[in-house]
Amino acid sequence: MRTARPRTGHLSQLGARRQRAERSHARPAHAGAARRLDGGRRLLLARIVAALALLGAWLPASAAHAAGTVIIADRSPKEENGRWKLKMTINYGGAPHLAHIPMLFAFTPTVHYERALTDQSPEKPILNKIPLQNQQGINESMDVGFSDGSGKIFAVTKFDFILRRDRGFEAGEYDLVIKRASDGVQMGQKQKITLQGDNEIIDRRAIVFSGEKKKKDDKADKADAEKSDEPAKEEEGEPASDAADAEPSSAELPPDEAPPPVEPKQGGCGCRLAPDEAAAPFALPLVALGAAVALARRRRGRRD
Repeated sequence: MRTARPRTGHLSQLGARRQRAERSHARPAHAGAARRLDGGRRLLLARIVAALALLGAWLPASAAHAAGTVIIADRSPKEENGRWKLKMTINYGGAPHLAHIPMLFAFTPTVHYERALTDQSPEKPILNKIPLQNQQGINESMDVGFSDGSGKIFAVTKFDFILRRDRGFEAGEYDLVIKRASDGVQMGQKQKITLQGDNEIIDRRAIVFSGEKKKKDDKADKADAEKSDEPAKEEEGEPASDAADAEPSSAELPPDEAPPPVEPKQGGCGCRLAPDEAAAPFALPLVALGAAVALARRRRGRRD
């Protein structure tokens, strides 16, 4: 008897070979994918570790950069008698080791409030907010107390800071930074404050008419003229009799003081004289005689 044999033809053999080849090719593909997956996981893990290291380094730096808190009650105080008052509540972050801590208050101007007269507004000043950059700050050192009268030290204190114009402050906007003078550690965050007030007026008009000075000058000239006219009026108001007594005329002089008569010249020069010049020698004796008579009458009047 013939035993049955499995039919393994040519096609079945080819199929078996293909399956073996696919299996042999599939194994390296799966291995490469596993390797790539492991590499991605390792890279992600390395990135996470680096981020945690940076975060751990940043946290101590930020803690050392700013300590405590500072709260300002009014960040836009108004000017009173040339000064501004800032009311602060400072939290040291814990009880300080000293009752009074030296601190540095740094004010950096950022915006200046200018009041100016312009051609569009020549009478009423307008407000110009001028931005400022790279300005030198105004530093003020103060000792902040954290204790009471009994000497007990507290972590929180209330502090009033006074800003004055004679210290260089003007109306405008400032950035305030508070630091400990001992180690330079910043107290709280940087804060923006606005000082409200009226700065000095600046004249920015193209043409300035100054009529008031001319009026003042005219008044001064009139006053000087009146002063210069007063002596002249006093001289004019004096009686004429005093002037006559002080300086007697030639008609009132005695005969002895009268000028002697001029004798006529002998002969002639061949020229002809005018009628007035010819009558002058004969008029001089008459003038002298009239003066003598007037003087005699005056003396009689005084005797009577």
